[in-house]
Amino acid sequence: MKIGTLASHSALNIISGAKAEGFETELYCTSDRVPFYRSFGMEDSIVEIDSFDDILEMDLSDVIIIPHGSFVAYIGSERILNSDLRIFGNKELLRWEEDRQLKSRLMKEAGLRVPREFDRIDEIDSPVIVKSDGAAGGEGYFIAANKEEIEGKLDSMEGYTFQEYIVGTKVFTTYFNSLARNRLEVFGADIRYETDADANLRFDDKPSFVVVGNLPLVLRESVLAQYYEMGLGFTNAFMREIGQELAGPFCIETIIDKNQNIYTFEFSGRIVAGTNIWIPSSPYSFVLFGEEMWMGKRIAREIRNLLDIGKLDDVLR
Repeated sequence: MKIGTLASHSALNIISGAKAEGFETELYCTSDRVPFYRSFGMEDSIVEIDSFDDILEMDLSDVIIIPHGSFVAYIGSERILNSDLRIFGNKELLRWEEDRQLKSRLMKEAGLRVPREFDRIDEIDSPVIVKSDGAAGGEGYFIAANKEEIEGKLDSMEGYTFQEYIVGTKVFTTYFNSLARNRLEVFGADIRYETDADANLRFDDKPSFVVVGNLPLVLRESVLAQYYEMGLGFTNAFMREIGQELAGPFCIETIIDKNQNIYTFEFSGRIVAGTNIWIPSSPYSFVLFGEEMWMGKRIAREIRNLLDIGKLDDVLR
């Protein structure tokens, strides 16, 4: 049994964690990225390919694939859903992540406070953030103060979501839902740093939201308790909506306003790049395990535990 992933996003996290748990690994890597991953000692894992799409045609029957943001962005959820890849987690959740209407439906079903969304430009009565469909690290997003600004920038609303813009602190909280241990774990929290949207000095009114990195965040314990309840609501809503258990990592993406209201504006149904800051451990994962435990290692540990109790097939959907 091997663990594999695409050479992008959080591959160093995933492959290093799998190695730490004693698994053989495969890192599907285009030629331009080979020198970079070799520089981190990954040469024994590298499987060179022409394109990320190639994994859809390869015989990977002995490999457990760990999906990350590049799977959705570069390959697309429908092709993943229709493939024979043995995916750790839930393929169906990747489809809900990519479709903004389904995403909003699941967040509301989970009881999360969600910013208002507008179906027509003439309904817009507040500043909005306009988001292109799909997982693209913030690319294609922009802020508009009113509907007149949108009319000047877009010919059509197709392919976009228009969401009320909430002013506050962005908090991205990562969870791990363990079927082997029958528990939800709050793994860590971070803040994304988004090019010039987070710059202290600027000379225009068109910020870019492309993510360039992540900053660690330790939440007040009373706030952390609220996020734990939000995570439970999310896993329960997933079961009600889809009829399947959510397994492994996911992220609820929020903003806390000045009144300490928590608004959820996104979720990611797999490992997120924000967990890269918690190598070799987050404060929360260390409390849970009493040892260094980063997300790549946590995934591999879960796979090992599920193998031991004969339930691995339950999370390879």
